Amino acid sequence: MTRSNHFGLSGLFNFAIVAGTIAVSACSATYNVPEKPSFYLNLSAPGSEVDAASAASMISGYRANNGLGPVTVDPALNRIAKAHALEMARKTKVGHDVGSGNLDARAKAAGYDYVRISENVAGGYQTLAEAFSGWRDSPDHKKNMLMPQATRIGIAVAQAPGYKYKVFWSMVVAEPETRPVPVMPGPPEAVTIR
Repeated sequence: MTRSNHFGLSGLFNFAIVAGTIAVSACSATYNVPEKPSFYLNLSAPGSEVDAASAASMISGYRANNGLGPVTVDPALNRIAKAHALEMARKTKVGHDVGSGNLDARAKAAGYDYVRISENVAGGYQTLAEAFSGWRDSPDHKKNMLMPQATRIGIAVAQAPGYKYKVFWSMVVAEPETRPVPVMPGPPEAVTIR
């Protein structure tokens, strides 16, 4: 009596397809499609915030391509930038002095000590990538981003949905004042008596 294998090649092929489908579906259940990079996110929705770390990374890369050191996010500069972006949005006016004084006055009022400080402002750019491109293409804004001594950055946006610009930007770069750390006297040196 001969038994035939009904499974045969076509059965083996079907089994492979089913097993492969199960394996692929198991993989896709744990794989998350990455979101759009933060520098391409539209920031015109009220309450949207710019990703300061991504901005610092983008500006640092640009600086590196121009032979300069990186900048890191400074929370104090973020607060200065946010206050100015909000003021521009409230007054629907882009400028360095829209009521609270120029950058020097605003930094001093915030208690920020610096050697050098500079600011880029803008209105209308919807994404960080757009703002960066606009600033890079403007000689004065480019000069600010490439300030050789800059080591810190703060950046913020504010929205004015009913106004033509919709998004107001403020970015501050600075070389903070560094004071020498005072040397505290230590215990007296041990004296060995011989």
